[in-house]
Amino acid sequence: MELSQNEFDLLRKYIYELCGIALNDDKQYLIRHRLGPVAKSRDYRSFFEYYNALRNNRIPDGRDEVLNAITTNETAFFRDKHLFDAFMKHVLPYLADAVRARKARPAVRKGPKVRIWSAGASTGQEPYSVAMMIHEYVASERPHGVSANDFGILATDVSSQVLAKGVIGEYSDMEISRGLGNNLKTKYFLESDKGTWLIVPPVRQMVEFRYANLIEPFDMLGGFDVVFCRNVLCYFDNHTKKTIFDRMFRNLSNDGFLIVGATESVYPITDKYAPLRIGGIQLYRKAGLANIFPDKL
Repeated sequence: MELSQNEFDLLRKYIYELCGIALNDDKQYLIRHRLGPVAKSRDYRSFFEYYNALRNNRIPDGRDEVLNAITTNETAFFRDKHLFDAFMKHVLPYLADAVRARKARPAVRKGPKVRIWSAGASTGQEPYSVAMMIHEYVASERPHGVSANDFGILATDVSSQVLAKGVIGEYSDMEISRGLGNNLKTKYFLESDKGTWLIVPPVRQMVEFRYANLIEPFDMLGGFDVVFCRNVLCYFDNHTKKTIFDRMFRNLSNDGFLIVGATESVYPITDKYAPLRIGGIQLYRKAGLANIFPDKL
């Protein structure tokens, strides 16, 4: 199916309004390869016909259809392993202190004492990697008064398709082989009769999967001590990035951590955060609070 410049402009504007992804002129192939088969499967003869049907809400679940097709879901267990090593060695002890402090308060809130958000979680490899690290930390360090149940992880994505896979926690041999060593595979996965691998219940139960579109307000998600937003905002323009970072600022606890991709930076997008370099990686904290309790890190 041929894609004219006008059709491309209409569809990329629709996608931008839908989820904030900004497609440059060199991304016409992405529309052709990902939305072309979808349009053909619905017997539309042109991208323009398909666009009109989407714009006029004539396709049931058309928005989800486009989001599932257009979003990039490249992920792996323990992607950028040095980040997870530093998280376990430097950040988790600090969070364990936070757990104990919160438990000591007169009015102890129910549920997890520390909350972690994996934004753009895709099929769940990142939040499950974090959950496994928490289990590893608790088992190896045996921190007094702290258990894995004191941590809760929220995994969000704009694609209903990947969220459904994450909830199940079932992965192929190929997915398991990407970033996961045999030791963790043996500890945290069970082989199914289909030859796939299922994350064990104690890890799966730590992670809650929910829909969230980052270009829409997300205050209702609540507060977090750590926000992972890695390799997600690279698909957005600077205006949208600033809006999302500033909203995350409101969700982040005063002594919390924002973690972005290894090649990403919050500068010069916003000045609300200050960098903190620990264990060979760079994190971000609220400006003015980046060096709070440096002895704990």
